[in-house]
Amino acid sequence: MPPDHTDAEPNAHRIITRRVAATNSRYDVLFDRIAGSNGEVPDYLMVRPKVRHADLITGVCVLPVVDGQIGLMQVRRPHFPEPLWVAPSGFVEPNEPTDVSARRELEEETGLTCDLADLRPLGLLLLDPGVLEARVALYAAERTRPLAESAVHAEELGAGRLILFTPAEMEELALTSASMDGGTVAACLRWAILSRRGT
Repeated sequence: MPPDHTDAEPNAHRIITRRVAATNSRYDVLFDRIAGSNGEVPDYLMVRPKVRHADLITGVCVLPVVDGQIGLMQVRRPHFPEPLWVAPSGFVEPNEPTDVSARRELEEETGLTCDLADLRPLGLLLLDPGVLEARVALYAAERTRPLAESAVHAEELGAGRLILFTPAEMEELALTSASMDGGTVAACLRWAILSRRGT
């Protein structure tokens, strides 16, 4: 277990005021006035998802395990020229347990499902705490199976075809790819480490 340094340096900055600069159905963009011992920032930009669970969990990322192989989607995003590698992920919904959010995203994006007991927690992740006021809950969906044909949703916007990798291939891709999102990298590497440890 790593040493606890949480009290090593107290937080010297504080939010004085918050102002909503822009909003859409999922996010508020805030301008915060922040003050600290070394001065003040009048318009520090922070993006805050509108739906938050405990511990500021606003999204989930779930790594599908299919017969011992790992599933990743290759997708296109309009702001990047190259295809990206991602695990199924998305927002939590109000009054929806976080593990249920993870299974829902798995089903919507891949047509796979699993029992809730087979969702292995991989911890929480801060994607960019300097800009995003949010945490992502990471999971591995073990013992996945196809949804019943009648339950399969139409392919979700932004989802891609699921491509299976051996654990070694997945780990190498997570270590070397410049086109993989941070939640997917963390889920891949945490799953690989925990699997080697047998935990």
